[in-house]
Parts: sequence; C-alpha cells; structure tokens
Amino acid sequence: PDNARETMGTLSADAFAAYRALVWEDGRFEAFFRHFTPIEELALFEIGSRPARRPEGGELLQSLRAIPWVFAWTQNRCILPAWYGCGTAFAGADLGELRRLYRGWAFFRSLVENLEMTLAKSSLEIAAGYLDLVDDASLYEPIRAEHERTVHAVKEIVEAQELLDRHPVVQRSIHLRNPYVDPMNAIQVELLRRWRETGDEEVKRPLLRSIAGIAAALRNTG
Repeated sequence: PDNARETMGTLSADAFAAYRALVWEDGRFEAFFRHFTPIEELALFEIGSRPARRPEGGELLQSLRAIPWVFAWTQNRCILPAWYGCGTAFAGADLGELRRLYRGWAFFRSLVENLEMTLAKSSLEIAAGYLDLVDDASLYEPIRAEHERTVHAVKEIVEAQELLDRHPVVQRSIHLRNPYVDPMNAIQVELLRRWRETGDEEVKRPLLRSIAGIAAALRNTG
C-alpha cells in the first residue's frame, strides 16, 4: 500500500530504539534478566546441538544464543522479546494508518496477529511472581507498562475488545490451558529459589520437569 514502507521504517526504528534502551543500554538489565528468568538453569538440560552460550564467552548477553534468550522469557510467561518496543512504536503512529495497513496489507496483518497471539499467551501477573527471585525489581514497572501499551495498541488496531476475539477457538484453548500452567509457574519459582540457595540435587529433577512442563503447555520454547 501507499506509504507502507515509510510507516514500517518509522515503526521499526522506534521499536528498535525502545528495545535497545532496555536490553543493551540499561545497566540494571543483565542482573535482572539473570534472576527474573531461569536462563542459567537452562544449561542443566543436556539437550540441543549447541550450548546455550557461545564458547568464546564474554558477558551473558553477548554470548547468549537466540533460542535460550527467548526460551528463558517464555518460562516466566513474560515473553518479552516478542513484543517489547511495539507498544511504544504503535503509540507514536497514526491509528487510522495502522488500521488501513492491517486491513489491506497481508504482511502487516500477519505481523500484528502473531504479536496478538504472543500477547495472549503472556501473563505479566504470573511473571510478577518471579520478582521474589530478584534483588532489584525496578525494571519490572517499565516492562509492565510497555506490555500494557502493546496490548492496548493491538486491540485498537484490530478493533477488538479482547485479544483473539476474532479467533474464538484459539482464544478458548489458551483460556482453558492457562489455569493448568499457572501452578507450574508457582512451583518453578519455589524450585528456583531452593536451587539457587542450596544447589540441592534433589531439587534439580523437579526443576527441569517444571521447565519442560511449561514449555509443553505453552507450546513454545525459543
């Protein structure tokens, strides 16, 4: 459509800047990520063709591979890499133009609907339970606010009251599945606390099972 490339260029630049400001430019982020997600514990799994981090080493974020990066955020139900920055980008754009592109451009419609699916699977309420594992929780509020902005923007673009209103079968599937996943997250928080405090080998197996169970239930890993 007319002006679509220009609009996408602006959206991409704004989302990119917001994402980097959190992940790469905020000195609090790495420690927050390390404690807020089970990223270190993923290495306990002896699966995959490659280790979670590149052998050349370096800081966590520089050496971490893409799949464990997303997997870790999926475990605590935040799923941050899929949506962070989108709310800021959409908020700075013209809503009428975004709706026009959604209705008339398959690429943009697919982007928004994939974003909508991810947001429906996320739960910042569940993610907040992992704050018990964090020393400095000050980054949670900007993350929560960006999630709220993104959910609001997506519902405005697709003109729906709730996420996935146009896909009732998928919506119902997520609503039915989530109550069974929520207790696993609560259990995982306690297991992570015990493992990090004691390194008790008796905690290791149930912790790994909690990771596998959440991944299977959400049908997403990384």
